[in-house]
Amino acid sequence: MEQKPIPGQDALVPPDADTARQYLAAADAVVERRDRTLDRRALAWLQITNAVVTAGYLVAFALVLRQGDVIASQVILFTFLVWGQLASGMAQRNGMQWRMSRSRWPLLLGGGIILAGAVILFGLVSLDTRLPVGMVLLPAALVLLGIGGYGVVQLIRASGDPHRPRPARVPLRGAPRWGTVLVGVVVAVMAMLGGAPDDVVRSTITLLVMLVLLAWIVAFNTEVGLPAIGASWRWPQIAAFFIAAGVQVALLLGAGALDDRGLSGVVGGVGMIALFVVVSFVPGRESRG
Repeated sequence: MEQKPIPGQDALVPPDADTARQYLAAADAVVERRDRTLDRRALAWLQITNAVVTAGYLVAFALVLRQGDVIASQVILFTFLVWGQLASGMAQRNGMQWRMSRSRWPLLLGGGIILAGAVILFGLVSLDTRLPVGMVLLPAALVLLGIGGYGVVQLIRASGDPHRPRPARVPLRGAPRWGTVLVGVVVAVMAMLGGAPDDVVRSTITLLVMLVLLAWIVAFNTEVGLPAIGASWRWPQIAAFFIAAGVQVALLLGAGALDDRGLSGVVGGVGMIALFVVVSFVPGRESRG
C-alpha cells in the first residue's frame, strides 16, 4: 500500500518480509481473541430474553399495584433488579460492548419512543383500576416490540457469524456457588414476606431484606457481586431463577385466594432454597478469555 506523505515528516521505512509476517500474525491473534470473547448471537438471545422478562415484570407489577399491595410491588421490583444485575454479568461474559454509531441511532431512537409509550401505558393501567385488567398486556406488548424487536434485528445481523467455541463447564466453587444459594435465599425470603399475614412484621423485615439486597447490588464489581454470579451461570441456574420468580409472583398475586398464605409462602420459599442448593452443584460456565 502506497504511503501518503505527511508534511514535514519523512516516509516510514517499509518493514521487511519477516516483520510484515509478524504484524499479520499479531493481527490474526487479535481477531481470534475478539471472536473468542464476543458472541453477538448469544447477546441477541439475551436481549430477547430480557424483553420477555421485562414484559412479564410489567404485567406482574401492574397487577399487584391494581390490588393496592405496595409491599408485593416492592418485592417484585427488587427481584427484577436482581435479574438485571445477573443479566449484566451474562452480557459481559459474552463480550457486550457499549458503542454508539450512526447506524444504531435510528434503532435506539425508535426503541426509546416505544419504551416511553410503554411507560405511559403502564402508569395508566396500573393506577386506574376502572380500565379493564387485560390492558396490562399493552405495555408488555410494546416492550416486546421495542426491546425484543431490537434483539431480533441483532440476531439477524449475527446469523452469518461463525459459531463461537463454548466456554468449558466448570464446577461452581466458592463465591459463585454460595452466591447462587444466596440468590435463592433472597428470592425465597421475599416471597415468604410477601405472604406474611402480619403487616407490621412484613413491612419491617421486608425493608431490612431490601436494604441488604441494595448493598449487594452496590457491590456489583466484586467477586460476590451479582454480575459475577450471573456470568458463571448456565441454563440450569437461569431456569431455577425463573421458576423461583414465577412461584414468587404466583404467591403474591394469589395471596387473597389462599387459605393460609403464610404457610404457602413458607413452603414455596423452602422449595426455592432447595432448588438453588441443587443447581449450585450443577457445573457453571468458565469465563471467556
